[in-house]
Amino acid sequence: MRKSIDGLLLEIPPEVYDPAEDSFLLAENVVINKGERVLEVGSGSGYVTLFLAKKFPFSEFFCLDINFQATKSTQDNAYQNDVSCHIINCDLLQPLFSQERFFDVVLFNAPYLPVIEEGLLEKAWAGGKSGMDVINKFLLQLSKVLKKTGRCYLVYSSLAESTQFEKQLQKLQFEKRITDHLKLAREKIFLCEISFKK
Repeated sequence: MRKSIDGLLLEIPPEVYDPAEDSFLLAENVVINKGERVLEVGSGSGYVTLFLAKKFPFSEFFCLDINFQATKSTQDNAYQNDVSCHIINCDLLQPLFSQERFFDVVLFNAPYLPVIEEGLLEKAWAGGKSGMDVINKFLLQLSKVLKKTGRCYLVYSSLAESTQFEKQLQKLQFEKRITDHLKLAREKIFLCEISFKK
């Protein structure tokens, strides 16, 4: 399916997450400083990264997705919209571990619904029984790639079980603040900024 969103021309295959309210919440609230290295986890069609790369052109953007169709979609849409970014097909952050924490900003519109579903497209929203399975795994890896002075923007839902999430943040020496939210019919979608405790 071909769509025009926020001045971007996007080709979105059926197996790839279609940008929705949570995508727009993330894209519209992130500020990138000149020269920062930015990683989007779960890039889908590439909408968020492409939107931000157009808005903040003097930064370096990286994208990854577990869904090969999504990484191909991001690559094709980046080319179509004349945006330069590095694209990786992998599951979360482990392939990016190195001696040096590399990223100033990490973005993750996480799979946050408390459901267990299989399939390429379903990986975009199925967060396991608690809704936090993928997020908690992600948090364990985040400290290996995020600079000590960096920040992470994470999207999650009020439908997910957040107690374990809060404990995980404390254990890993992260702090969070809610930067914005959306109220939908049966849930709230939160955008939080996560950083290392000072």
